[in-house]
Amino acid sequence: MMTTNGKRPNRQVGAADGAQARDAAVRLSPVGEWSVTGRARLGGGDRSSVDQLRRACEAAEPLDLKVEPDEADHLDRPIHFLAADGDRMIGYAGITTDDDAEVCGMVHPSWRARGLGTALLGKVRAAARSHARESVLVICEDAGPAALDWMRRLGATLDSAERRMVVRLTAPIGGPGTSDSGLEVRPASGADHCEVATVLGEEFSDRREEQRLVGIEGGAVVGTLRLVDGSRRTMIYGLAIDKRRRGQRLGTRMLAAVLAQLRAAGVHEVGLEVNPANTPAVRLYERFGFETVTVYRYMRLPVLRPDRPGL
Repeated sequence: MMTTNGKRPNRQVGAADGAQARDAAVRLSPVGEWSVTGRARLGGGDRSSVDQLRRACEAAEPLDLKVEPDEADHLDRPIHFLAADGDRMIGYAGITTDDDAEVCGMVHPSWRARGLGTALLGKVRAAARSHARESVLVICEDAGPAALDWMRRLGATLDSAERRMVVRLTAPIGGPGTSDSGLEVRPASGADHCEVATVLGEEFSDRREEQRLVGIEGGAVVGTLRLVDGSRRTMIYGLAIDKRRRGQRLGTRMLAAVLAQLRAAGVHEVGLEVNPANTPAVRLYERFGFETVTVYRYMRLPVLRPDRPGL
């Protein structure tokens, strides 16, 4: 691994630097008074700095930034890029290692229009190329029109959209069907795999940070979803019901049971994402108290297209 600090020649990292090598920290491209560092995973100090930066950005605009601090690359390739002015973090961008290659980035409001966004995007594109990706999905929000305009100028096209909805579990769960003795919701086991695949209509593999739950009725798996615990809230992903059992309010019943379990476990806030065009699902979630906090626009951006001046 090579480290560059802009003032001294590159040096070869030796055995004494093994801990840093394992952490895949690479100092990249200092520009003026700030520099960008790439990491394969975030340690505690970096997580805290990223979270402080996120809060500063969300205080300036009504955003709900989709940062993924738990993401890590098992080959120790940098996927988190931290822009710093001395000890102060002023920008961040990260890319997921899955096939979607989702990108979320942010620049401190007082440091915008200085080229940080362009530099961070360049590092993310280089990381995507190292993962053999031809494009990335840059996550923009309706509340941040400048980023959306920038992506369009770079040639990005809209791939999909999602509405993020959140509910606070500070009171007993509302919504329909909050008591259901006929439906059991529990963590999935290996023995459930085939039935879950049937419900999903395809084979699947869950990530380490995900907990898969299944809904059981009459001894059979009738529904499934995934839970992911984050620093701010627990997220629900991929709620699916056996198509042969649709029309029996199983989605409503399973959601009610999951929310009740999470509240009993001390979870204070739950979020989920839904296609804005899926009006029945949006209405269902609203009946349980979910409120929309943002709309994400996933912009498909080629990784080989040259950067243009931006944020």
